[in-house]
Amino acid sequence: MKRNSEHFLVLEQLFKVGIDRADSMLETITRSPIKLKLLSLDIFPPQHLTLQLEKQLGSTDLKAMELVFTGEFQGNSQLMFPKSTAGMLIDLIDNQERRKLDKDVFEKAIFSEVGNIFYNGIMGVISTLCEYGITYMIPKYKEGNLRQLLLGTLSPKYSLAVIGTVQTFPDRNLVFWFQFDTLDKLLAQSSNLSDYFDV
Repeated sequence: MKRNSEHFLVLEQLFKVGIDRADSMLETITRSPIKLKLLSLDIFPPQHLTLQLEKQLGSTDLKAMELVFTGEFQGNSQLMFPKSTAGMLIDLIDNQERRKLDKDVFEKAIFSEVGNIFYNGIMGVISTLCEYGITYMIPKYKEGNLRQLLLGTLSPKYSLAVIGTVQTFPDRNLVFWFQFDTLDKLLAQSSNLSDYFDV
C-alpha cells in the first residue's frame, strides 16, 4: 500500500481520529500539557517490524502496553514508551495518591493509564466502524528490551504491520505498531468514517 494511495490516506485518517479522541480523554483525565499528535504512519511486512522498531527506538530499556484483538479481523498491537518520553510522562502525570505507591507500581500505573486512553481512542473508532464486530481485552503492561517485548507477539498468520509515531511533547514521541491478518474489512468500513466522526 503506497503512502499516497487512497487506502493509505483512509487508514491514516482513521488513526488520526482515534488519536485525537485519545488526546481529548488524556487532557480531561490528567489535566496535563500532553498533546498527542500523529506524526507518521507506515506499513511494512510483519517480518520487517523488529528492524523498523530498532531504528526508531533502539533495543533497550523500554516500556509498552500490549493489546490483542479478535473478531471480524484480528491482530495485536503495542504502544511503546522510549526512556526519555517515559520520564517526562512520569513527572507530569502525578498526584498525591500516586506518590504513596511503590515506585514500580507508580510507574506502571502511569503507563497503564496512558496506554488505556490511547487504545480506547483507537479501538473505539475501529469498533464503531465495524459495529462492534471485534473484541479486545484490557491492555497488558510489559517492560524490557525490544526483543523481550516482541517475544511471542510476532506470528506468520498476520499479513501486514503498521507503525506510527505520536508526538507527546516537542522532541518526545511514542511509537505504536499494529499487526493485522487483513485490512480489507477495516478499509471497507473506513470509507464511512465521516458518517460517525468529524474528519
